[in-house]
Amino acid sequence: MVICRSVLRSFFYWSHSTDKYRRVIWQCNSKFKDKTRCQTPHLTEDEIREAFIRVVNSLITDRKEVLTELRTVRDMLTGTEEMEKEQKKLAEQMNVDADAVQNLIAENARVAQNQEEYTIRYDALVSRFEATKAEYEKTTADISARGIRRRELERFIQSVEKLPEMVTEFDEALWGSLVDHLTVNAKDDIVFTLTSGMEINA
Repeated sequence: MVICRSVLRSFFYWSHSTDKYRRVIWQCNSKFKDKTRCQTPHLTEDEIREAFIRVVNSLITDRKEVLTELRTVRDMLTGTEEMEKEQKKLAEQMNVDADAVQNLIAENARVAQNQEEYTIRYDALVSRFEATKAEYEKTTADISARGIRRRELERFIQSVEKLPEMVTEFDEALWGSLVDHLTVNAKDDIVFTLTSGMEINA
């Protein structure tokens, strides 16, 4: 069972009416759909919160090493210097190809020539321009994606830096900034996947 960061909205939950012993239980929403039922156990909201607190405190215990690793990952996986050089090169090539197409069109308007040969040359130039444009757009999208990822990692690093010496109570804002999702394999096997991509077994 996978539980997402949006406080488990995509999963069925059951609560014990309105009495003073009311509690919320989360379980896979496919648990009773098929003949082969999902074997993942249900969890109470308190169990999820307690597991989260354990994960946060493990981050605090290893904070120095975690931050060093995160900064290394950030710099290694989100750098865009080489990609930006490639982007500039592709933009220049697009301009060259576009000029070549325009020159060919202008030449055809001025000088009578074999139209079949003209069409072959024109199609080849346009194809080259479109191929370069596709590479340019992909590189631009990759640069943008890396920028987004870098900002995510920096927010995560800042959240870890600001953690107190110990967490004793569940904090919803902290959950939102640290947790991407968690995977429940068994009652005692809950894996938190953090927004940094780190996985911690609670």
